Amino acid sequence: MPVDLSASYYDQYQHAMRQAEKALANGYGARAASAYRRAADYLEKYAGYVTNTSALKMRATQLRQLADRVAEGVPPSAPAQPVTEEGAGDADGLRQQVVALIQRAEVTWDDIAGLEATKREIKTAYALTMARKPAGVRIDAPRTLLLYGPPGTGKTLLAAATSNGLDATFFSVRVSDVLSKYFGESSRLVGALYAEARERTPAVVFLDEFDAISRARGESGESGAERRLLATLLSELDGLNTKSDPAFVLTVAATNRPWDLDSAVRSRFAREVHVPLPDDAARRRILEIQLPQKGHQVDVSLDDLVERSAGYSGREIAQICEQAVAHMIQRLNQDLEALVDQGRDAVSAYELAVAPLLEEDFTVGLAAVGAPETTAADLARFARWCEEGG
Repeated sequence: MPVDLSASYYDQYQHAMRQAEKALANGYGARAASAYRRAADYLEKYAGYVTNTSALKMRATQLRQLADRVAEGVPPSAPAQPVTEEGAGDADGLRQQVVALIQRAEVTWDDIAGLEATKREIKTAYALTMARKPAGVRIDAPRTLLLYGPPGTGKTLLAAATSNGLDATFFSVRVSDVLSKYFGESSRLVGALYAEARERTPAVVFLDEFDAISRARGESGESGAERRLLATLLSELDGLNTKSDPAFVLTVAATNRPWDLDSAVRSRFAREVHVPLPDDAARRRILEIQLPQKGHQVDVSLDDLVERSAGYSGREIAQICEQAVAHMIQRLNQDLEALVDQGRDAVSAYELAVAPLLEEDFTVGLAAVGAPETTAADLARFARWCEEGG
C-alpha cells in the first residue's frame, strides 16, 4: 500500500514559507527566493494527495514567480499568502476550486428508472420558480431537497438528470472531500460555491455523503472545521428557503444514513424523498436501459432476470449487466490479448465479435457482483426509521 506523505509535504511547505517570510523581512532576498521555490516544490507534491489540485498548482506557480521577483531585488506587491486548512490563496484561487466542481451531466430523465414522483416534484419546483406569477400573488417553491435511501439507488443520477433536464449548471460536491483538511477550504468554499451558483443560475448544487457533515450535534469526533462548515451551509440553506431570490439554485443533498442527520439540519429541507431499491417495474426498466438500448440481444427471459435481480440496487444491476457483457466479449474474442501485443493498428482494424447474451454470461455477472449490498437488516432499519417519524 502506498505511504501517504501528504502531511509531511504540507508541514515542509509551511516550514519553507516561514523561512521565506523571515528571510524577506530581514532583507535576505536570495535566501527568501530559495525558500519560496522549496515551498512551491512541496506544495506541488502535496497536491498529488488532494482531490482538487488546480488551486494548489496555481499557487505553486505564483510562488515561483514571487521567488524570481525577490531574487531580482523587486519587492513583492503583496505578502505571500500561505495555504492553510481554513483558507488557501486568494479569491481567484477559491473561485477556481468552485468552478472545478462543475460537471457536465449526460444523464437524462429517461435514464432514470422509476422515481416518477420525485421527478415530478423537482420539475414542479423549477416551474414554480421560473414561471411568471400573477400580480399580488406570492408562490413559494421548494429549493432544498433531501434524498435518502440505500446506496446505489440512483440519488446521484437523479441529481445529475435534474441539472440536465433543467438545463442548469451542475455542481457536484462530495462533502467528505470538503471536510478533509487536504481539500484546503472548508467553510469559505461553501460560501463561494453558492455565490458562483447564483451567478450561473439556474443551478443545481448536489451534496453527496451529506451525513458526513450533518451528524447530530455534540457527537464525539465532531471537529471545529466541521461545525464551521455546517454553520455556513445552514445559513445558505436558510437563504434559499426564505429569500425572494429570482435566481433558481436547487440544493439536492443525498444520504444513505438519514438517522444520523441532526434534526435542525433536516428542518432546512423543504422536501425529504425516499429513494428505495428498485421494484419489479424499475428493475425491468434498468435492464432494458443496460441491455437492449445498448444494442445487446438477450437469450434469457427478461422476466427471469427481473426476478433474479430482486434486492439489488440500480447500480448493482448495471454492474451485473456490464459483467455479463464482458464475459460474452471474452468468450467470443479470445485472441484479444495477443492482438494487443501486435500494436495499435492491429487492434484498430479488428471488429469485436458479439452474440446474444446467454445464461452463463448472467451467471458470471451475478457471481462477480455477489450478494446485494443492502441487507434485510438495512431495509428493516429504513422501515423503522420511517415508521418512527423519519
